[in-house]
Amino acid sequence: MAATGGHEFGAEDWEMFRSIGRRIDRQQFEAFQAQGEQCGWCRHPIRIRGTVIDHAGDSPRLTFWTAALPDGVTLKGCGSRRETHCPACAALYRGDARHLVRAGLVGGKGIPESVVEHPVIFLTLTAPSFGAVHAEAAGGPCRPGSPAARCRHGRARSCSSRHDGRSDVVGSPLCHECYDYAGAVLHNACTPELWRRTMISMHRQLAAALGCTQSDAKQLVRLSFCRVAEYQRRGIVHLHAVIRADGPEQTLPVVSPEQLVQAALRAANGVTIVHPRGAARWGEQIDVQVLERSEKQRAKAVASYVAKYATKSSDDSGALDVRIRSEWDLAKRRLPAHLHRMAEVSWELGGVAAFEQWHLRRHAHSLGYGGHFLSKSKGYSTTLGALRAARQQWQVERARKSVESDDRSLHARWRAVGIGWANEGEATWAEAQRRRREDERRCALEDFYSRERPEWPASGAGEPF
Repeated sequence: MAATGGHEFGAEDWEMFRSIGRRIDRQQFEAFQAQGEQCGWCRHPIRIRGTVIDHAGDSPRLTFWTAALPDGVTLKGCGSRRETHCPACAALYRGDARHLVRAGLVGGKGIPESVVEHPVIFLTLTAPSFGAVHAEAAGGPCRPGSPAARCRHGRARSCSSRHDGRSDVVGSPLCHECYDYAGAVLHNACTPELWRRTMISMHRQLAAALGCTQSDAKQLVRLSFCRVAEYQRRGIVHLHAVIRADGPEQTLPVVSPEQLVQAALRAANGVTIVHPRGAARWGEQIDVQVLERSEKQRAKAVASYVAKYATKSSDDSGALDVRIRSEWDLAKRRLPAHLHRMAEVSWELGGVAAFEQWHLRRHAHSLGYGGHFLSKSKGYSTTLGALRAARQQWQVERARKSVESDDRSLHARWRAVGIGWANEGEATWAEAQRRRREDERRCALEDFYSRERPEWPASGAGEPF
C-alpha cells in the first residue's frame, strides 16, 4: 500500500487506475465518461446492445449502433428505489417523489394551483409497544428505573446507559424473551389494511360532522392522500401521510381544517384488525398537524421530508433488500439479532395455515410488511410514470435538436446483455464519480438555501414539523 498526499491507495484504487488507463490508451475515455453520465453512474447499470434505423426517405439508414461505443453497449440505470442497492437511482426516485408530493400541496404537474387553498393535514401513525426497547434519550439514561427490578426471565427492566443514535443497541428489546415478536410482525403485515380502514373511517367521521349520509358526504368532500412508510429502529413500520380535502371538481370543500383533524383522530383511534394472535391497532402516539402553505418553500420542505423515507430499506446494511427464499438464505444474512429474529418469526408464521392471507414468507425480508413504501390516491397528484415519461420526452427532444432533420421515422431494437460495470476497477471509478456529483449537488443546494431559505419556526430546529 502506497501513500500520496496523505491518501493511502489500496488494491481497489490501483485496479481503478489500471482500468481507466486502458480506456485512455484505447481513446475511449470520453465515450466511457459519457456512458457513465447517461446512466447517472448507476451502481448496477443494465448493459444494452441495439440499433436505431431511420426509415425516412428512399432507403433505411443506420443512425445509431451500440457497436461504436465502448464494449459495444449502452448503459441504462437499474431503476432501483433502495438507497442501499443503488444510491444514484434512488436519488432520482427521491426527486420524483418530491415533485409528486409538492404538486399535491401547491399545484403543478397537471394539478391546479387552487389546491393551495384546500385544507391539508399531516398525519403520523405509529405502532403500539410490543415490549421495552433501548432508546436514544436526549441527555438522559435510556430507561431510568430501579436496577433491582427484573422481568420473569431475570433481566433488568431499566437501562442507565446513554445510547448514541448510531448505536446498534437502539431499538433492540431489553429482554428478547419478553418481546412480542409475533405481534410486531403481524402489526407490520396488517398496516396496509389498517390504513385502508382508517381512510374509510375518516369519510364516515366527516359525514357525521356534516350531518349527512356517507354517500352525500363523498359528493361534497373527497379525501386525497400521499403516504410513506418508515421503519423505526425497532423494525416496526409507521406511516406519515399528507391528506388533502377537495370539493367537487377540485373546488373548495365544505369542511374546515379542524374538522379534518378531528376526523383523522377519531378514525385512527377506532380502527382494529383481529388476527389469530390478538388484534392490530394504531399506537397511542398519533400526531396530526394542519399544514399552512402560504410559503412555497414550506411545501418544498414537506415534500423533502416525505420523500427522504421513500428510498429507505428495513435495515441500514441492505441485507433485507432482497426476498428471503429459504431458512438457509435467512441464516446467511448479516443482520442485527433483533431484526434477524423478526425476519425469522415472519418466516415461521408464514408456514402456518392460519396466517396464509398475509403472505408472511413472501414479505419476511420486509419484516412482514407487504405494502408500498410510497403510495398515493388517484386524485392527489401526478404519477411517477408521468414524471418519468416527461423526463424521457425531454431527453428525446434534446437529442433531436442535435441533428439536422427532425422529420424522421426511427425504429429501435434493443437487447439486454448483462448487468454491472465491465470490471471492479470501473465500478470503483463509477462510485467515485457518483460521490463527486453528489457533493457538487449538495454544495449547490447549500449555496442556494443560504441565500434563499427562510428561517424555520423556533420549534422546527431545521425540520419542517
